[in-house]
Amino acid sequence: DNVGIVRTEDELQKGIEDVEQIKEKYKSIKAQGASQFNPGWHEALGMRNLLITAEAVARAAHLRQESRGAHTRLDYEGERDEWLGINVVIKKGEDGNMVVEKITRSEPDSELYRIAKAELEDLEEEVLKEMETTS
Repeated sequence: DNVGIVRTEDELQKGIEDVEQIKEKYKSIKAQGASQFNPGWHEALGMRNLLITAEAVARAAHLRQESRGAHTRLDYEGERDEWLGINVVIKKGEDGNMVVEKITRSEPDSELYRIAKAELEDLEEEVLKEMETTS
């Protein structure tokens, strides 16, 4: 509930805490029998994968202090240029817990940067002009 498309610091922190609590409960889940033809076993494994994904999304969203695409932070409105060259990377730490890092990407190609910052209408007009010259 706390890590939807529209997010805030408090909601993301609550979402991370909720995932931590569910992870603790998950430790006691057991599936009887072999894995073959065993829906319970597959559901238990699926739950583990869902928890990993939920935690990664929540932690990455918490770190990213801007709004971009489907990631909307009410407490950080709009895109910020300093995040344009940053990837948020999640790794498994030596202790088994998630480690969240900001990794600086190399400078984007100038043409890709121009396209990323352009208005949709300008790009559409550019494509139409290009189509006219090639026909």
